[in-house]
Amino acid sequence: MTELLNKSLALINSPTLTMAESENPLFDIGVDADDYAEAAADDAPAVDRTFQSEADFLAVKAAYSARQDGGDLYSELLRAVPQLAEDAAITDPKPKLDKRVQMLLGYAIGELYYDGEFERVVKLCERVLERCVVDRRVVPGLERARERAGGRVGGGK
Repeated sequence: MTELLNKSLALINSPTLTMAESENPLFDIGVDADDYAEAAADDAPAVDRTFQSEADFLAVKAAYSARQDGGDLYSELLRAVPQLAEDAAITDPKPKLDKRVQMLLGYAIGELYYDGEFERVVKLCERVLERCVVDRRVVPGLERARERAGGRVGGGK
């Protein structure tokens, strides 16, 4: 224990090498904290990125209007994907439903289910699976909605 303490004290009291005398040239690099502070001060943007003048805010506020939903998402879905209409012919290649339309599909199914139109839910799910290319994660949801609504078509709970 005494030897270890003596060695530690010897290292502490020994003269240290200066940068010019260091054994590794990597440590010879002169770094001053003030250099970094000046460089960082030059990098700061002049205007905050979230800044909006009062005039800009009032212009946005005056032009803003909330989206009004008429409550007929099924018709909106048919306008977005005409191949899903009941009388539409099956096309080749099948249309690929993008993320927005897939979300609209889910909302339309929910709306039809809420309105008690279970037979239309079943038919819509079958048409989507038959006529469209959907993300593989959407297929189980469509099958569940079809089964759930199919159980209620005959007046069941």
